[in-house]
Amino acid sequence: MADVYTLGLAKVEMGDIATDGGMGQSLTVIGQTLQGTCNVTQEDPETNEFYAEELDDPVVSISKRGKTTLAFSVMNPDLAALQRFFGGTISGTGAAAKWNAPVQLPVIEKSVKVTPQMGLIWEFPRMKINAKINGQFSRENIFVIEVSGTALQPGKTSEPIFSARLIPSA
Repeated sequence: MADVYTLGLAKVEMGDIATDGGMGQSLTVIGQTLQGTCNVTQEDPETNEFYAEELDDPVVSISKRGKTTLAFSVMNPDLAALQRFFGGTISGTGAAAKWNAPVQLPVIEKSVKVTPQMGLIWEFPRMKINAKINGQFSRENIFVIEVSGTALQPGKTSEPIFSARLIPSA
């Protein structure tokens, strides 16, 4: 097998989780991602070790996977993006359209797919989405929505918490 290098970012997509609890199939590009802000990270595993009084080394060691998170900043949010990431409603149409923030912070869970320019496509069937506004009205900076997501156990039996596959050859 040839070496695989995952570089760049082509798009981040989100959509509803499939009705069976698996990876959603109808995903929408979230907008443009501010350069240098898209990151997938995984915390260190949590390990519990059990020792016998008579021995110096552990007899049993059990590990649990660390939390997997995705973070990115959307640099061209529109009213639909505000609704997608924060909930709320859009009232009116055209120039009279307005996004209205929700009274309470909603729980937003979506399927998310990250496609790089080359390498491995990453899919998260169920991700808890949190977002916050980080807006600067200046010539030196751009208004962004900072989005973070935590990979959750999918509702579909035997569906992995995340998966990776090669970008198909052209």
